[in-house]
Amino acid sequence: MSNECSCDLKSREMKGKTGNFFVLNTGAKIPAIGLGTWQSAGDLCVDAVKTALSVGYRHIDCAHLYGNEVEVGEALAEAFKGSLKREEVFLTSKLYCTMNSLNKIENYVKVSLKNLGVSYLDLYLMHWPEISAFGDATDPPSNSGSERRQFLSRLKKVWKAMEALVESGLVRAIGVSNFSVPQIKELLKFTKIVPAVNQVELHPFWRQDELVKFCQSKGIHVSAHTPLGVPTSSPGVSDSGSGGEDEPGTPRISFRRSRSVHGPMLKLSVVGEIADRHKKTPEQVC
Repeated sequence: MSNECSCDLKSREMKGKTGNFFVLNTGAKIPAIGLGTWQSAGDLCVDAVKTALSVGYRHIDCAHLYGNEVEVGEALAEAFKGSLKREEVFLTSKLYCTMNSLNKIENYVKVSLKNLGVSYLDLYLMHWPEISAFGDATDPPSNSGSERRQFLSRLKKVWKAMEALVESGLVRAIGVSNFSVPQIKELLKFTKIVPAVNQVELHPFWRQDELVKFCQSKGIHVSAHTPLGVPTSSPGVSDSGSGGEDEPGTPRISFRRSRSVHGPMLKLSVVGEIADRHKKTPEQVC
């Protein structure tokens, strides 16, 4: 599964029953489970999105930086030829800020809309709280302190342009991704539209309790990406203490951003116990 969704729920469990969605501060309902499209490419991406929609997924999480919105759009077009309607699918995309993008934000969202083959986005996020050259879609760009300060000085301009997207009807809601508590506090100093979502890495080994509680206190929904962590290509030595010892028989895997996750998570006994208690598979409860 992709990085935004690691659960394989049955179709009947994903069609709007209580507990299968959250209500944003806009009043819109965001499905509790979404299919992430990071690192999904070509025909595999098309097939993944088509399959997800066919079994009941109603949230597809995209980003211009992923380089596959054309493929996602191809899958959506085929699904919309059937019984599925546009308003039944919650679509998220993201703005990746670069030094030359600040005056082109409306153009960028229009590119995503064209690639996805739709007339509006349900949610548009600032991908990272920084301005830099393009980098990895999940790891933060490597910026100097001066670049970060420069971004903060331009944050108001970026957010005002994001708010204009809502006013024009191109997007229904706006939010942020990978923002910390201090960064959100800075943003809230001048927002007319409070972010609807902060999408961040969240999983049992990196809970970010302070961030979650702060966002909730401000009416900002916290959405988890990479809920099983972001593994490197090979097992490695932990480079930060995520707490406790590895469970016997499960190798430790080194994860990006110097935060290590004991893995594979799905094989941990505590995950199995939770799954058994709810009569689900480990994949369904993570």
